[in-house]
Amino acid sequence: MKTRVLSIILFICSSTAVSAQWQLGIGGIGLGPVDRFDSSVYKPGAGFFMNLTTSSILPKSSPYELRFGLYLDHMSSGSKKFDVDLADPITEQGQTKFQNNSVGNHFITRFGYKASSKVTLFTDGIIGHRKFYSQTVTGVKGSSEEYEDDIQRIFTSRTFRYGVGVGARYNFGRSFGIEVRADYTRGNQASYFDLDEIKETATSIEYADQTWPHSDLFVYGIALNWNLFKIQSSGYSTPSTTEDNYTPSPTYRTNTRTTPTRTRTTTPSKPKKKVTPKKEIKKKEEKKDVPITW
Repeated sequence: MKTRVLSIILFICSSTAVSAQWQLGIGGIGLGPVDRFDSSVYKPGAGFFMNLTTSSILPKSSPYELRFGLYLDHMSSGSKKFDVDLADPITEQGQTKFQNNSVGNHFITRFGYKASSKVTLFTDGIIGHRKFYSQTVTGVKGSSEEYEDDIQRIFTSRTFRYGVGVGARYNFGRSFGIEVRADYTRGNQASYFDLDEIKETATSIEYADQTWPHSDLFVYGIALNWNLFKIQSSGYSTPSTTEDNYTPSPTYRTNTRTTPTRTRTTTPSKPKKKVTPKKEIKKKEEKKDVPITW
């Protein structure tokens, strides 16, 4: 799905005019699970996003805009941390973090209306893909130059998505503005950590999971926005009117200096070692119904 979305974007971008005016937005977003997803234990989150849209295919004199573009984001949706003792190094305090994250790649069709010279209202049609992933990160508490974090991906869910968005852009000048937006997208099944049910015992840290048939999200954000201008080539080059006809004199002597080559040796960096927690990190065993004996 990601490859198809990128292919569509490249086709649209290549078909726009050479002097096209694109728009780029970069900012922060918040996340709110909705519908059935909201009744699960998936936490609200935050992250950042970027969108890039082509110039409007409608005439410049029109108060309306029709743009196409790409909408990308990355969000973290809650985490839970535990201090752990490490088997190596023994003298250092370790930490294990359970975290839910997601990455979105979407294609958008933007319909805009220029309410004034400074304000543009818009609505987005959204279709694309979101990957939900849950991972554990175990490492030395704080930072360490000798040991690297041990990252384990536990759950990965790839979801197809579609939805709508609304927003407004306020222009401060010809090329700079602020964009405020919100969108609602529907998605299919996703699995993730149940952060409320992760427990620590004497010998292990046990995690629980949740799987829901829908992964509907409400996302809102604010971003800085720029108008981008593509430089148009003049289409011709000025040929040189002078020719270099210089011929060195036969009596000219060329001195050649030989300089010794220096070989720089670099010391390879020492690879970092991974930490090992003393407690086992494992999935929580599901409780089985005990049959009643009459």
